[in-house]
Amino acid sequence: MIETLHKILLSIHIPVGAIALILFWIPVGVKKGSPVHKRVGWYYVYAMWIVLATAFLMCICNLIEGNYMSAMYLGFLSIITGYPLWYSYAILNQNKEWSDRYYNMRRLFLAVLFISSIGMLLLGGIKYQFKGMGTMMGFFGLLGIPSGRDLLMSKDKAITKESRMKMHIQGTIISGIAAYTAFSAFGGQRIIIDVLQIHHQWMIVPWILPTLLGTVYSKYMKRKYIKVRKSILS
Repeated sequence: MIETLHKILLSIHIPVGAIALILFWIPVGVKKGSPVHKRVGWYYVYAMWIVLATAFLMCICNLIEGNYMSAMYLGFLSIITGYPLWYSYAILNQNKEWSDRYYNMRRLFLAVLFISSIGMLLLGGIKYQFKGMGTMMGFFGLLGIPSGRDLLMSKDKAITKESRMKMHIQGTIISGIAAYTAFSAFGGQRIIIDVLQIHHQWMIVPWILPTLLGTVYSKYMKRKYIKVRKSILS
């Protein structure tokens, strides 16, 4: 029963995940704020929530079957992808001050992500000495560590239109980074190794590459937005 459910969830997870990976690039490439940007952006969000929901349910299936390592990875990836996906759109509904609901929900997300990241690092280091599977665990753990800094955010800090747009851009791109990193580490691993003939020792490259490219693009977009805003106001 559980095995059949897992297969059904996987049959949904894979094609919808592929669609989400493609949809991600359309809002990124078109004019920001245009009808296409908004419409396809929501399609991307809906597709990603389906991916995350199926991943979470597969995590539960793995727990029931005793596949604790797979359950841990799926659970962590659901958190680290779901958090930026959630706040990238939730922030657009905030006005000049944080609402209690948004503020508390964000802190809950951050706390769970930070604790999970510490757990991934400790397990990868203590049990695997950051070798083999431990390397991937350590890498994913490091990605979530900055959430500890964000936990210190103040509710008193005013929200500006500029900060909303920055967080929207940042959250959307980070969710894409997480999705592509997860694809490289799991679903796309066989393609990368078998089709592209990349040796196992170089697998760290497709894990890190989405983070590097996404970080550079996020900074570029935020600077571009500031310049546009200044030109409009001047």
